[in-house]
Amino acid sequence: MNTERGQTLDRQSNTQRIAIIILALLLLVSIIGNVIYMGRSSRLGDEKQQLLTERTQLQQLNSQLNETIDARDADIQQLNTQISEMEEQHAATIADKDARIASLNRRANTRASELEAEQTAHKELKEQHQELTELFETLNKEYQDLHQEFTMLQQTHNQLLAKSQEAEGLNVYNICTLTKWERWICADRYNVTQARRVNTTFIGFEVDGSIFATAGNKNIHLIMYDPTGNVMYPEQDIFDAEDGSQMSYTMMQQINYNHAPVGVEFTVIHPERLDPGSYQIEIYVDGKLSRSSEILLD
Repeated sequence: MNTERGQTLDRQSNTQRIAIIILALLLLVSIIGNVIYMGRSSRLGDEKQQLLTERTQLQQLNSQLNETIDARDADIQQLNTQISEMEEQHAATIADKDARIASLNRRANTRASELEAEQTAHKELKEQHQELTELFETLNKEYQDLHQEFTMLQQTHNQLLAKSQEAEGLNVYNICTLTKWERWICADRYNVTQARRVNTTFIGFEVDGSIFATAGNKNIHLIMYDPTGNVMYPEQDIFDAEDGSQMSYTMMQQINYNHAPVGVEFTVIHPERLDPGSYQIEIYVDGKLSRSSEILLD
């Protein structure tokens, strides 16, 4: 019995020791936990203060962000308003452009129709132009042939007219010149060739025309030029030559022509001694030069 009691006591003693050890361990754990808790509580207080500071800063930043967001919302609202206005303007512009495009399309279609009609008309005109060109070339060739024929006929006509006009005028024929040296009675010399001895020059000729010549009074002008080309013994009066120039003359006679030869004589008296050389004689009938001659004196 004692042994059993002793064993029971030993078991109780062991149990108590185990309980004490467990309590000691629990106490140690509690102490360690308190130490740890106290350390962590200190750190948590600092972190809490830091978090509170950050919270305050975040609240301030959030306030600023809210203000910024409100300002942005106002800007966005204004931009949306402007965008709406621009969309309306753009829509109005597009509508106007569409209307103008539609108008231009209508005008283009109308113009295209007009151009098509003009092209058709142009094609027809081109064909007509080709026909007219061919007709013109044919007519031009005929005109050239007729013009060439007309030119030949005109030349023939002019020749005939010139011959007719020439035939209507009078011509001088058989012109004869005779120089005279007056000495004394019955001692005159003729056909003198020494200029210093010539006192008088006789000029004779005949005036006649064709059957086409007109009858009536005709003016015969005699012009005698000295070797220097000056008119000798010019009259105060002048006459109109055929070319329209006005000319001085040495002597003049008027004859009556009646389709028969008319003899004409001029006597030119030289009051002064003549110089050697060539003396030209021209005879005009009604202003037209009909004949010329020359006298050579030594």
